[in-house]
Amino acid sequence: MVALTYQEVSFFCMSDTERMLAEKTPHSIFVPELVLAALLPEDFPPWKRCVQVESLQWLLQCMEQFFENPRCAGCIVSADNQLLHDREINDSQQLTRWASTLVRSRVCGAQSRDTLFCEVATTVLRNVAFRGADDALEGFLKSLRDEFEGVAKTMQFNPTWFKHEAVKAINSFEHTKLPRNARAITARVISKHPILFGGMVYACAFSLAFIRLMWMDRKTLMLMKLGVVPSFRGAMPRGSP
Repeated sequence: MVALTYQEVSFFCMSDTERMLAEKTPHSIFVPELVLAALLPEDFPPWKRCVQVESLQWLLQCMEQFFENPRCAGCIVSADNQLLHDREINDSQQLTRWASTLVRSRVCGAQSRDTLFCEVATTVLRNVAFRGADDALEGFLKSLRDEFEGVAKTMQFNPTWFKHEAVKAINSFEHTKLPRNARAITARVISKHPILFGGMVYACAFSLAFIRLMWMDRKTLMLMKLGVVPSFRGAMPRGSP
């Protein structure tokens, strides 16, 4: 496991007051709702076949696109402390690039397995957003699972439906309700589990992909119960981290 360390930079041209303003806070000052809206403005892209690998690929793509957008700085609402504001933007970009490098190195040539996303993305999340605090990480993942389960239970079948009507309802939920719920779930969970300074973008992108994986697991079970064999594979096994 790669440990992440910061190298503090001295501001020789600053007064004592300015140096205090540049000092980093323990946790991110990004507004998660704005980050989530930038990462997933509409719907998830269609998954083709391998959910695990494609989830990691989407994680990389949405983070890279986030920082290509000059409006990403607007995800910090208060600019009262401009030095701190600028520092988190820079730290977040560097951390996200570092995380992307680690994820990409594992995705290239990786063979799909049901634990691939968690093996790769959760390990990076531990470093970027929780700096090795395992209890905080476990609490964060549990909250995501619990919140998702509450939303997933709203997907109910009418016993009078034909098979094609049930499949249509599942797909409708995925394209109309899942993205909005994924953003709302992540925002609620992050409000209860502060993310370390600089780690907000990765934590948000991870959470969106994690929720999508849990949905694909639920969708697999529902389709197979209907007697429909899904074309995708590699949904998240139940009980995984």
